[in-house]
Amino acid sequence: MANVLTKLCGIGETSARPVVSPTHNRVLSDSSVTIEHVISPNRFQDSLTEMVASPLPYTGLRSPRELDEKGDLKAETTAIVDEPEPVGWRASPTWIKLTLQYDLAYHYLKQRWGFFCAFLLVGIVCCSIAIGWRFRLKTFNIADPDSVHDSIVQLSANLVDVDPSGQEMILDWNIDYECEPIGCPDVNIYFDANTLRSDSSGSTIASNVKPDPIFMINGGNVLAMRNNTDRRPSALTFRTDVAITNAPTHRTLQSYPYDKYVTQLVFFAEEVATNDSVSIAIVKTTGIAVGFNVQLQNITDTRDNFGTVIKNIEVTRGPVVRLYAIFIVLVVWLVTLTFMATCVMNVFFGKGISSGVLVLPVGTLFAFTQLRGTLPGAPEGFGAVIDFVGLLPCLAILTFCSIFMTAVFLLRDPERDIPRWHWKQPGEGRRRNTGYSV
Repeated sequence: MANVLTKLCGIGETSARPVVSPTHNRVLSDSSVTIEHVISPNRFQDSLTEMVASPLPYTGLRSPRELDEKGDLKAETTAIVDEPEPVGWRASPTWIKLTLQYDLAYHYLKQRWGFFCAFLLVGIVCCSIAIGWRFRLKTFNIADPDSVHDSIVQLSANLVDVDPSGQEMILDWNIDYECEPIGCPDVNIYFDANTLRSDSSGSTIASNVKPDPIFMINGGNVLAMRNNTDRRPSALTFRTDVAITNAPTHRTLQSYPYDKYVTQLVFFAEEVATNDSVSIAIVKTTGIAVGFNVQLQNITDTRDNFGTVIKNIEVTRGPVVRLYAIFIVLVVWLVTLTFMATCVMNVFFGKGISSGVLVLPVGTLFAFTQLRGTLPGAPEGFGAVIDFVGLLPCLAILTFCSIFMTAVFLLRDPERDIPRWHWKQPGEGRRRNTGYSV
């Protein structure tokens, strides 16, 4: 034993190697050794007493099970003890299952983020195009295609424009005169003069008498042009400015984008020489007025003795225009409410917020007016319903938010929380400093 102690303590060795403490191995590998074992003045004597009293060769271990086959120390393993769950809300099995599925899906998508991003972008683009195509404007359609074989005078209408401010609709007409069955006489075409916009400087007095013809077809010139014997006659085309009105609908331009207009086309044809009625019909319609849907409301069942055709037409905003207008109003309100909540949290409750956020409402004031200008067909200036329920109140709220969020810089540093924000109980800071109690 003495030799062992002499060897361990380095007695008799001339080497300059420092003396190794008997607890050296334990200090490095045994977490049970405290700092007192290392810094104790009698650490050598204590270690010697421990070795003598131990029935095992000195290894710093308390059991042979802690030695490996070579006699070296085994790595200590600490038993993992589950911490008790906090008392309170306990997750239901369904919630745990959903959470697990979410974690698995998240991990799976994270490993394939490139494909996921590409799929997401393609899906968004396709859905946006599909929605836009579904709500696209419809082509002007008030035709009677079945009348192409029954009518002598066949009209084709092309929608040029709709002016809701002037309440008029511009139509271009082309005529196809199938006159062979009746010998191609000259024919007059009549439109209801009171449904057409005319020059107010004219001397014609408005009345409910039979109107003057709006176009006269010369049968001889039609035959000459078809036989290519004379190409000098003018083309069989004319333009009408048809009046539209919102009187029956009570939905004026102020109701944008839900304004609605109606009109009635009344027309007939007669021979010039005999005033005999000639069958007439609209066999084709084309054209789109940007932002408007112009569709046939119904064909009247009333038939007179002169072959008069009556078309009731309805003019409304396109679905995509309505959707966009509502979307802009919702965006304006969401942005405004977000800034208002930020103002309340920073100015009144003292929550620190970056100075870059605090000055955003000032620039947003001008952005809102530009957004309003992007609404297709909206009335100029302010005056529509969406202005009263959307833009104007939001501009007023943003103005006050801009004032408060700018003036707060004069009183304190708005980027730092005020002490009151960290109080856990009412009057906590005052109670600690002055004895105040609630």
